[in-house]
Amino acid sequence: MKIAIKISALLIASVAAPPCIAKEPAQEVFLSAGDQTIKTSGETPAREVRTYLLRMPSDLPINFSVDADNSACSLEISKASQRGVLSTISRFPASFRDSGQSGDKYTFSFFQNRVSFMSGARCAFSFSLTQM
Repeated sequence: MKIAIKISALLIASVAAPPCIAKEPAQEVFLSAGDQTIKTSGETPAREVRTYLLRMPSDLPINFSVDADNSACSLEISKASQRGVLSTISRFPASFRDSGQSGDKYTFSFFQNRVSFMSGARCAFSFSLTQM
Protein backbone atom coordinates (compact mmCIF):
# COMPACT_ATOMS: atom_id res chain seq x y z
CA MET A 1 0.00 0.00 0.00
CA LYS A 2 2.80 2.42 0.90
CA ILE A 3 4.57 1.69 -2.39
CA ALA A 4 1.41 2.48 -4.37
CA ILE A 5 1.06 5.82 -2.55
CA LYS A 6 4.71 6.71 -3.24
CA ILE A 7 4.39 5.82 -6.92
CA SER A 8 1.18 7.83 -7.19
CA ALA A 9 2.87 10.83 -5.54
CA LEU A 10 5.84 10.61 -7.94
CA LEU A 11 3.54 10.41 -10.97
CA ILE A 12 1.52 13.43 -9.81
CA ALA A 13 4.70 15.40 -9.12
CA SER A 14 6.12 14.63 -12.56
CA VAL A 15 2.94 15.77 -14.31
CA ALA A 16 2.34 18.82 -12.11
CA ALA A 17 5.77 20.39 -12.62
CA PRO A 18 7.11 19.79 -16.12
CA PRO A 19 10.73 20.77 -16.71
CA CYS A 20 11.31 24.29 -18.05
CA ILE A 21 13.11 24.64 -21.36
CA ALA A 22 14.52 28.08 -22.12
CA LYS A 23 14.07 29.27 -25.69
CA GLU A 24 16.12 32.07 -27.17
CA PRO A 25 13.94 34.99 -28.29
CA ALA A 26 13.97 36.14 -31.92
CA GLN A 27 16.79 38.49 -32.84
CA GLU A 28 15.33 41.66 -34.33
CA VAL A 29 16.77 43.08 -37.56
CA PHE A 30 16.05 46.64 -38.66
CA LEU A 31 15.60 48.41 -42.00
CA SER A 32 15.47 52.19 -41.73
CA ALA A 33 14.97 54.89 -44.35
CA GLY A 34 18.72 55.52 -44.58
CA ASP A 35 19.69 51.83 -44.61
CA GLN A 36 17.99 50.08 -47.53
CA THR A 37 19.95 46.81 -47.25
CA ILE A 38 21.15 44.75 -44.30
CA LYS A 39 23.35 41.63 -44.40
CA THR A 40 23.54 39.06 -41.62
CA SER A 41 25.16 35.68 -41.19
CA GLY A 42 25.06 33.08 -38.47
CA GLU A 43 24.47 29.48 -37.59
CA THR A 44 21.93 27.53 -35.63
CA PRO A 45 23.02 25.91 -32.39
CA ALA A 46 22.86 22.11 -32.57
CA ARG A 47 19.22 20.94 -32.54
CA GLU A 48 17.85 24.47 -32.16
CA VAL A 49 16.20 27.12 -34.30
CA ARG A 50 17.65 30.58 -35.01
CA THR A 51 14.89 33.15 -35.52
CA TYR A 52 15.02 36.71 -36.85
CA LEU A 53 12.21 39.27 -36.66
CA LEU A 54 11.76 42.17 -39.09
CA ARG A 55 9.27 44.98 -38.39
CA MET A 56 8.43 46.84 -41.57
CA PRO A 57 9.19 50.58 -41.29
CA SER A 58 7.28 51.57 -44.45
CA ASP A 59 5.01 50.39 -47.26
CA LEU A 60 7.78 49.23 -49.61
CA PRO A 61 8.36 45.74 -51.02
CA ILE A 62 11.16 43.67 -49.50
CA ASN A 63 13.51 41.20 -51.13
CA PHE A 64 15.01 38.49 -48.93
CA SER A 65 18.05 36.64 -50.37
CA VAL A 66 19.54 33.72 -48.50
CA ASP A 67 22.44 31.34 -48.90
CA ALA A 68 22.88 28.33 -46.63
CA ASP A 69 24.26 24.82 -46.49
CA ASN A 70 21.95 22.65 -48.64
CA SER A 71 22.94 19.51 -46.76
CA ALA A 72 21.98 20.91 -43.35
CA CYS A 73 19.54 23.84 -43.49
CA SER A 74 15.91 24.74 -44.00
CA LEU A 75 14.10 28.06 -43.60
CA GLU A 76 10.52 29.09 -42.81
CA ILE A 77 9.21 32.59 -43.47
CA SER A 78 6.07 33.83 -41.70
CA LYS A 79 4.19 37.12 -41.81
CA ALA A 80 2.17 38.34 -38.81
CA SER A 81 -0.71 39.62 -40.95
CA GLN A 82 -1.16 36.22 -42.62
CA ARG A 83 -1.94 32.89 -41.06
CA GLY A 84 0.55 30.06 -41.27
CA VAL A 85 3.90 29.84 -43.04
CA LEU A 86 4.39 32.04 -46.12
CA SER A 87 7.26 30.01 -47.52
CA THR A 88 9.46 27.05 -46.65
CA ILE A 89 12.84 26.98 -48.37
CA SER A 90 15.18 24.00 -48.37
CA ARG A 91 17.29 24.62 -51.53
CA PHE A 92 19.84 27.43 -51.50
CA PRO A 93 20.69 30.04 -52.72
CA ALA A 94 17.12 31.33 -52.77
CA SER A 95 15.19 34.57 -52.66
CA PHE A 96 11.78 35.66 -51.47
CA ARG A 97 9.97 38.87 -52.39
CA ASP A 98 6.86 40.30 -50.75
CA SER A 99 5.00 43.59 -50.62
CA GLY A 100 5.68 44.94 -47.16
CA GLN A 101 3.31 47.17 -45.24
CA SER A 102 4.30 49.54 -42.46
CA GLY A 103 4.05 47.87 -39.06
CA ASP A 104 3.88 44.32 -40.39
CA LYS A 105 6.24 41.69 -38.93
CA TYR A 106 8.16 38.95 -40.73
CA THR A 107 9.75 36.01 -38.95
CA PHE A 108 12.65 34.11 -40.55
CA SER A 109 13.41 30.79 -38.81
CA PHE A 110 16.49 28.76 -39.75
CA PHE A 111 16.65 25.15 -38.61
CA GLN A 112 18.43 21.88 -39.36
CA ASN A 113 16.91 19.37 -41.74
CA ARG A 114 16.13 15.95 -40.33
CA VAL A 115 19.54 14.36 -41.01
CA SER A 116 21.46 17.31 -39.52
CA PHE A 117 19.16 17.45 -36.51
CA MET A 118 19.73 13.76 -35.75
CA SER A 119 23.52 14.12 -36.06
CA GLY A 120 23.64 17.42 -34.15
CA ALA A 121 25.20 19.30 -37.09
CA ARG A 122 24.83 23.06 -37.25
CA CYS A 123 23.22 25.03 -40.05
CA ALA A 124 25.40 27.91 -41.36
CA PHE A 125 23.61 30.67 -43.29
CA SER A 126 23.80 34.24 -44.53
CA PHE A 127 21.03 36.51 -45.74
CA SER A 128 20.34 40.01 -46.95
CA LEU A 129 17.16 42.07 -46.73
CA THR A 130 16.59 44.87 -49.22
CA GLN A 131 13.77 47.34 -49.13
CA MET A 132 12.88 48.25 -52.73
